[in-house]
Amino acid sequence: MRTVGSHQVSTPDPLPASEYRTALADRLRSDALMDRVTTELANLVPSADGVLVGLVEESGVIRLVHASGALHGLVGASVDPARSLSGLCMKAGFVLRCDDAATDPRVDRVILDQIEMASLVVVPLVRNGETFGVASVVAAATNAFSDHDVTTCQAVAEILAGIISSGADIARLVGFLGPDQVSVPEAAGGDGAYSDSIARFASRVLSPATTLQVEVRHRIHNVLALHQFAMVFQPIVTLRDLRLAGVEALARFPGPPAQTPDRWFADATTVGLGVELEVAAIDDALGALRHLPDGVTLALNAGPDALASSELRSAIARHDASRVVIELTEHAPVMDYTVIRAAVGTLRRLGARLSVDDTGAGFASLTHIVHLAPELIKLDRWIVAGVDADPVRRALVTALVGFAHELGAEVIGEGIETQGELDALRQLGVDYGQGYLLARPGPLATVVSAVGALGG
Repeated sequence: MRTVGSHQVSTPDPLPASEYRTALADRLRSDALMDRVTTELANLVPSADGVLVGLVEESGVIRLVHASGALHGLVGASVDPARSLSGLCMKAGFVLRCDDAATDPRVDRVILDQIEMASLVVVPLVRNGETFGVASVVAAATNAFSDHDVTTCQAVAEILAGIISSGADIARLVGFLGPDQVSVPEAAGGDGAYSDSIARFASRVLSPATTLQVEVRHRIHNVLALHQFAMVFQPIVTLRDLRLAGVEALARFPGPPAQTPDRWFADATTVGLGVELEVAAIDDALGALRHLPDGVTLALNAGPDALASSELRSAIARHDASRVVIELTEHAPVMDYTVIRAAVGTLRRLGARLSVDDTGAGFASLTHIVHLAPELIKLDRWIVAGVDADPVRRALVTALVGFAHELGAEVIGEGIETQGELDALRQLGVDYGQGYLLARPGPLATVVSAVGALGG
């Protein structure tokens, strides 16, 4: 067992000295690990043009087993330990640096004749106190590396040596760790932004998928901590007379990355912050109630987990809940309707109403309706689109309207974009409408004013 950050990590016993050199050489020639090392090292040391990794054979010769970029042709070549910077590095056991290979007598002239190399930093790869190889970071320009670059190369090599010498599967070794949980070698300084960059290097090399998850979590944390989102509103109008009945609050994220709101919420869910982000957006939107005309409702989107959360109930309880509609989205499955029914019951006692979103887009929305008896049913845009010219869609809307009214629920047609769709929904008995034809999402005052003009 060994400690990595706050975790105890189980690693396999090291391979015997007689076996691990051959096994590692074969592995490193083809393993994508080294390509990741090269890519990430380039992010830390921009002046580097390539990386060479050599392992010591039983004879003492250093065999190059991996090379990046234009150096690939060197794989398989041997380096004389008696006439090379790599050999001196192995004997000394510490980092060596060359600022001008053409004039430095320590550099292997045979290798120098084969590649364009003017500067290099050579770092020992150490296992159980034994130097089993070297990593050379190479640049085509003279005086390419600063003292900071040398320290960086040493820190990276220490991480790399631990990975290589273990003989372990990379994902099994530290696949569950993130940048904040990977140990930072003392050579890296141990703290501050520089340590963070070394830790990120380690995690990207060891487990790129885990690092992506950690970066997503960091991004969502920033959105929450810095309130990096804004709310816009889209009106819901009575189809009978085009009067403002309510507004739906919609979150917008400036990025980066540039992606749709549903992707932001999906990302938050994957890192366990979905409920927190949904509730933060809802809490922000609830402030709009004091600016809405009397009798106008506020619709808030919530997935099943957010709907069942105590944080959502607390947020709504601080406002006039009789003017709040919770729209249960279909984007996440309901795992336990008993829990959701209890949560909906609590919200109803506060005065809020329930709307089922995306009805007609899939089976989940119909299941929600049967189990939860919502006060409002929202027809998906897929049904509304072209309803004026499609008898099948007209029949489906007629059936859903009859079904909803039989339950005592009202119907909202979503995504109305043409006058024909608006007229058809009105004729078919749909109670409310929402869509670009009526008003696009925007600032609250703008959309309220736009609907006021519609209603005359």
